[in-house]
Order: sequence, then C-alpha cells, then structure tokens
Amino acid sequence: MALDAGLLETADEVIARSYTWAPPALSLGKFQEVEIVPGLPFEVVRRPSGGRAVLHGEAFEWSFAVAFPPGLPSGGPRAAVDVGGPYGVVAAAFAGALVELGVTLDGSGETPYQRSALCFAGALRYDICARGEKIVAIAQAKKEGRTLVHGSVLMSRPPDELVLAAEALLGEPWQGEGLAGAGLALAPATIWNATLPRLEAALRLAAAG
Repeated sequence: MALDAGLLETADEVIARSYTWAPPALSLGKFQEVEIVPGLPFEVVRRPSGGRAVLHGEAFEWSFAVAFPPGLPSGGPRAAVDVGGPYGVVAAAFAGALVELGVTLDGSGETPYQRSALCFAGALRYDICARGEKIVAIAQAKKEGRTLVHGSVLMSRPPDELVLAAEALLGEPWQGEGLAGAGLALAPATIWNATLPRLEAALRLAAAG
C-alpha cells in the first residue's frame, strides 16, 4: 500500500502494476472504521482508495493498481473531479479482456446499496460480475490531479481460517466465491496480459482526442 500511495503522490506517467499478497492481509477502505483486535491470522492495512474490506492472499486473490498523472486519460476543467475517466477506462479494459477470454459478463454490476463492511458482498457501477459473482472490484483515489485506480480480482473463496477471522472482526458473513464461483479458471497473468493492451489502446485514443 505504501508503493501505491507513493504513485498517487508522484506519478508523472501512467503506471500499471499487478501484485499478490504474502502473508495474507485484510485491506480497509480509506474511510472504513474497524476496531482491530489481536491474534488475527492476517495483517490489516489501509488503502489510499475508498471502498470496503478485502481479503488478500496469493492463493485466492490478486490485486492491481493503475496510476494516472494529472490530465490523463482526459483533460479539461472537470478532469480533477471526473469519476468516470480513469475509473471507466480501467474497468472497460478489464471487461474487454475478460470477454476476449471467453467470459460472459453480467449486465450492469451495480446493485442496491448495502451497508456491508465487505467489498465482495455487493457490486457498484464499475465492478465486474459474471454469473452472479463479483469477480473484479474497483475503487479509486484522487490527489492533486492524479488518480490511482485500485482493484482486486477474487479467484476463489479464501481459506476458512481467514474467512472466519474476517467474519468475527467485521460482524457479518463472508460473501464471494469469485472466478471459481462463476465456474471460471483463468490465471492472473492471462487476465492481466489481456488487459494491458486494451488499457494502452484506450490511452492512445484519449491522447489522439
């Protein structure tokens, strides 16, 4: 998270990275309030982006971050407050890559607002769902014209030890089986390598006006 926070502070070009977590961790959204207790089987960190709690671990989840410098991918007087710009570009790149890989996506992922502490308990506008499962969660943060688009790809249900600890900490049952729950088996590198060219193409198109 320190590296992603640094990108939000300093990025002067578009930087995209994917990564896994070892040991496992629970990340909290920037404004999420949770009372941490001792003895948890995972680290607890806070993201610079918003949203709700996500369990991370290299066996069941992987993450990505795309940092945009000021003015990209779209310029103009509303660039600093335009949620749909970077957010939408990254979501569209992932959605296009998944369709290219043979995944049939659900329609709009957005569901009625739920007062849930868990990210994968519900979907918002730019989240990506397939067969009723939320598979890609996307959030963002903005600072001084820069944008950091954060995401998590859930491959399968986390191990029971982590799920039980998260449920006890957050006070609600876990929801989310990810790609496995949708009957899909796609390696992280396969998805990421299909997404990057689409992201690059969208940025070239935006630069061309």
